[in-house]
Amino acid sequence: MFNQHFGQYLLNHQKITAKQLIEVMDYERSVRVKLGVLAINAGLMTGAQVETVHQLQRLKDKRFGELSVEQGYLTYAQLEDLLQNQHSRHLGLSQVIIDKEYLTLEQLEAALISYKQDSRPSGEQLQTMDVMDLGQTDFTAAGSQGKVYHDYMGLLQRNIIRFLDANPVIGKNELVGHTVSPWLIQQKITGEINLFTGLAMDDATLLAIARQYSGEPLTEINELAKDSATEFLNMVNGIFCVNASNQGVELDLQLQEIAPNQMPMFKNGYRIPINLSFGKMHLILSVGE
Repeated sequence: MFNQHFGQYLLNHQKITAKQLIEVMDYERSVRVKLGVLAINAGLMTGAQVETVHQLQRLKDKRFGELSVEQGYLTYAQLEDLLQNQHSRHLGLSQVIIDKEYLTLEQLEAALISYKQDSRPSGEQLQTMDVMDLGQTDFTAAGSQGKVYHDYMGLLQRNIIRFLDANPVIGKNELVGHTVSPWLIQQKITGEINLFTGLAMDDATLLAIARQYSGEPLTEINELAKDSATEFLNMVNGIFCVNASNQGVELDLQLQEIAPNQMPMFKNGYRIPINLSFGKMHLILSVGE
């Protein structure tokens, strides 16, 4: 979406802080109608059909509208009409920034001009972007493996938006290091590519992710909470393997695990901070482990 790309641009250029960006994006998102709700309101889809598409998104890395057309719930013409209604407020984030007085009108104007000059998206692209850029992450030092890191990071972003109902703000990646985390959810992907994936977080973030993903009113870190949080990572990795298979690369998933006070020790890999409205976590990736 334009809002996510532009918001990350403002953060990268130190126009606003990460805390301010999360606040304005969450506020804008809270009043932005989702495509499924628009389809139900227009009488084009039933609630059951919308839920079916949501379940399919746990298996396929595709947008809601694309899957709805594939299932025969919507025509392309109907989808286009819904998207026009949904994206008619694509500058909502800019308005929230002004309302909260994080930037003046003149500062916003200058930022928009600079953004458009730097990124040069077409009008259509401004309407259809559904994944924010990777912020300050830089995987060039990883050489040919950089694409694996890049693809995984993008997939995780999309699924945070889809299933945790949050707008991720990505910080600068660092070498993985030896930092102990209160909780580490981890899973290995093996095959033609060997990839260690991990999500490191504190108690509050773990509980929030479990609540968001399971839809259950969890109040303590019990087995259900831990299972729900680990299943989120497992779902992301399952889709990663499907995407790879579609490109002719066969991969297998190992059993996901969760443990307190863990410290992954790798020679190579990255730790990438991800700020969310309900907490902060680090994505840990290492190719070849």
